[in-house]
Amino acid sequence: MTDTMSVPTYRLTTSSRPAVATRASHTEREHAPTWMRAVGAVLLVGGLGLTAAVLGWPGDAPEAALLVPALVGVTVGFLLLVARSGWTVTDTHVVLHFRPLPARRIARDRIADVRLVEADASTYGGLGLRIRRGVRALILTPGLGIEFTDDRGRVTFVRTRQPEAAFRALR
Repeated sequence: MTDTMSVPTYRLTTSSRPAVATRASHTEREHAPTWMRAVGAVLLVGGLGLTAAVLGWPGDAPEAALLVPALVGVTVGFLLLVARSGWTVTDTHVVLHFRPLPARRIARDRIADVRLVEADASTYGGLGLRIRRGVRALILTPGLGIEFTDDRGRVTFVRTRQPEAAFRALR
């Protein structure tokens, strides 16, 4: 008789590709500006207070319609409070991070041109993740950043605090 505790088990691999070690050559993270986080905190607290007031109201009152704007305030406030942008340059990809959205990967061999650009909110039509036809910008604060164009003509701008190091990492 065989002891079931001594039977070897094998792990299934989740990928048929061999693991490739990639090394980050440049990483930057940037929190939302203080004013944006303050507005987010006010919206979050106000939305939570309004939600508590509506849900605590006795009986079936017409104020239940205020629950929708309260929940919108909670959601927008939370998103403004946790907003963070960043990017990482590895050996094979440029990875754009804009929390709370999932990361976006751009293969380095698809990048055709890289240049340093001064930008503010009016350059790309606002703050945050700006997406227009053929242009993508990740900007929370004004200043110098990297603008790169891929082989399909799409332009991507990312704000950076260390422009020379970022430019060297992309070249």
